Amino acid sequence: MTKAAREVLEDCRGAVDEIGGGVQGRAWRRRWVAAVVLLRTVGYVLREVDRHISSGYRNAIDEAWVKLKRTKPDPAIFWEFIEAERNNIVHEYAVGAGQGVTVYPGQNRPSDHHYLINYGLFAGQDQREVLRQAIVWWEIYLDEIDRNAA
Repeated sequence: MTKAAREVLEDCRGAVDEIGGGVQGRAWRRRWVAAVVLLRTVGYVLREVDRHISSGYRNAIDEAWVKLKRTKPDPAIFWEFIEAERNNIVHEYAVGAGQGVTVYPGQNRPSDHHYLINYGLFAGQDQREVLRQAIVWWEIYLDEIDRNAA
């Protein structure tokens, strides 16, 4: 089983769960950076750790990567979000998402906190949902590797 990659993915789930609840500013940015970098780290750990489980895993992981590169720019969740946003963060410390709050003065209504992707293919979408889509994509990818390695 792709155990090491799945452990990173589990930490990513936790990072996504920490985005929200009114978190703002640098605290939000640290959580965003952690979630995105963890998403991309799944692939690196897959290649550097899980690849050594057996020759079956080595072959399945190598084949999956070749297939993924061959289909570029699809799937967009990998190439246009996981890979692109991780590169923005790691190479330029630029983030493609933001956070804000809508306040309702004079109304007996709580403020609304929002966490949106600011640009690119996923612009306007709730960043937590895009992160969750990426997690689901990785789960499917890892499941296929596990099946092919068996």
